[in-house]
Amino acid sequence: MNSNRKIVLVTGSNKGIGYGIIEILLQKKSNLRIVLTSRNEDLGKKSFNKLLTKYPYSKDYFYYHQLDITNKESISNLISWIRREFGKIDYLVNNAGLGTYASRTEIDIHMSVLEVNAFATINFTEEMIKKNMINKKGKIIFVGSDSGYLYSLKSNKIKNDFKNAKTTQDLLNLAQSFKNSFLKGTEEKDGWCSSCYSVSKMIINSYPRILSYRREIEKNDISVYSVHLGWVKTDMGGSHAPLTIRQGAECEVFLIELPDGINKEYQGQFFHRFKVSSLD
Repeated sequence: MNSNRKIVLVTGSNKGIGYGIIEILLQKKSNLRIVLTSRNEDLGKKSFNKLLTKYPYSKDYFYYHQLDITNKESISNLISWIRREFGKIDYLVNNAGLGTYASRTEIDIHMSVLEVNAFATINFTEEMIKKNMINKKGKIIFVGSDSGYLYSLKSNKIKNDFKNAKTTQDLLNLAQSFKNSFLKGTEEKDGWCSSCYSVSKMIINSYPRILSYRREIEKNDISVYSVHLGWVKTDMGGSHAPLTIRQGAECEVFLIELPDGINKEYQGQFFHRFKVSSLD
């Protein structure tokens, strides 16, 4: 039975949206093998066991593995485990991320947001692609944000650099350029906005389009999307957010459940909730 189930792995899924995605899939008894991952192993196993107790019928197709996307050894351990357990996965949901309400002076916190949301997310995805860990007709899905719309940029040149970016390195160069400006305190003068979170999501909103150009993505018929889930009641979104975790997670489940194989209308696109949206 298990060998016929496709495999979905959700990063950062011990709480919040990631936890919500997994719970919906378990409730629906989806024909999937489901992998919950977390940076903190104790918290991850606690969440895993909570869901397993709630949905005991999932014991044969529900798994846990530690994953810190900022840590090379952790990524390597996960990839080795996937190879032993499944060979490859089918659906990768890049949900791990940070937000912050820290003051501008708390530089380390802002740099952590940029590192996790942009640099580490891209690095982890590139490792999964390079190691050929996504099955044919698989999916790579990113949690983007409407905070990453390009209109908040002050420079038309930077806006055009995003629109004209063709390679992963182009995006990483933009991320590094912003980081350099932010560390110097000149980000707005240099044409950026002042939010590390917003710029990190500009990067991630744009990344699926970049991936859609890649030969190995096209050859293997892998779908790539990013999505804005809405303002959700999570640790990041706060208690005043209008949407429940389930309502936000339903957007990701919608993309997971789209027909496999590249849909030219959707490939590389940014979804605002359930509809394709321009990044402008």
